[in-house]
Amino acid sequence: MIRRAFAVFLLLALACTPPRPRNRYGQEVDVDLSGAPVTLLHFWAAWCVPCREELPRFVAFAAEHHLRVIAVSHDPDYETAERFLKEHHIAMETLIDDHRRFGAKHHVRVIPTTIAFNAKGELIDRFDQSVDWGDPAVARRILR
Repeated sequence: MIRRAFAVFLLLALACTPPRPRNRYGQEVDVDLSGAPVTLLHFWAAWCVPCREELPRFVAFAAEHHLRVIAVSHDPDYETAERFLKEHHIAMETLIDDHRRFGAKHHVRVIPTTIAFNAKGELIDRFDQSVDWGDPAVARRILR
């Protein structure tokens, strides 16, 4: 009886745990979307052709505007994402959401998806597809 109660408790605890991506060491990370004037939460994957094409321009846009980036890869493991970033000389830390639970929490249905948050962690805008990061209209939508 006690084992069964413990098993039920454990299942409930796991079900109530908020989904978190993992870092390069496999540790789950609490993602804080507040603090910076603008934080871009960017979902991508090395296997995603539109992501691969967009990523260099996205990183350049974020650097140009001094934006905080939290990149989350849907690759099966950290090594796959890191290999792609190194091969393409893209300097960007990324987290892994291999089970896509963190993405589901943010209603990510396609990748790439980029969600912009203000300093309070409130949604500014979202882009559920590839974006032309060189388009001034995109900057205006984010940098209000």
